[in-house]
Parts: sequence; C-alpha cells; structure tokens
Amino acid sequence: MPVTPSVAAWTQDISNRLRQARRYPPLAPGQGGTAKVGFRIDHAGHLVSSWLVENTGIPAIDAEALAIVERAQPFAALPNDVKDDTAVLTVPFIFGRASASFNPVAPWDSPALMAKLNSVCRGC
Repeated sequence: MPVTPSVAAWTQDISNRLRQARRYPPLAPGQGGTAKVGFRIDHAGHLVSSWLVENTGIPAIDAEALAIVERAQPFAALPNDVKDDTAVLTVPFIFGRASASFNPVAPWDSPALMAKLNSVCRGC
C-alpha cells in the first residue's frame, strides 16, 4: 500500500515535534546510548501511553527519551487514511557522549515503518 501525502505529512509533523522536544539529560554527562521508545497516539492525536522498548541502562537517558515524547505532544490527529483508533510508533533516540552530538532518529523513510504505519495497529 503506497504512503499517502497525508500520512507522510503526519509522520513529518511527529518527527518535527520530537526533534523540537529533545534535550540532553544533564544528569548523564559524558554518557550515551540509544533508547527506543514506543508510544500510542489516539485518533485525535493525544498521547495514550509510552514505554521503553529498549533501554540504554542509564536511567537519566532512558527517562529523557520518555520525556521527549511527553514534551512533544499534542500530536496531529491521525490522517483520515488511517482507519484505526490508535497508532503505535517506535522511535529510537540516539544520545551521544556530549550534548552537541545528541540526535534523535525518526526513520520515517523506512519502508518497513511505512508499511506498518499503513496497517497501524490492526488487531490491537
């Protein structure tokens, strides 16, 4: 199923919101790692829940990855193309060893992610 312009714009909006909400945790100087966060958004764009899919083992970084998603809300409503009541996304946040190299990654161009987005949460 091809990605529609509305789904592409929606994912870009989420990516932008996450990027704007990012911060390097001050309690983790000189530490880094990748924390993967899963989160569920309802059809209106409200954050329903978030959880760590993969942790870094560094509590301050793991907590900050979850806080990024919290700060990024409210999200845009799900596109009309998405017929499900909720969308479940997983985003890896990469924290470098210094705040200057911190860069959350939102792989929206991934064909696997786009295929999943087009079949969002079927059977949840």
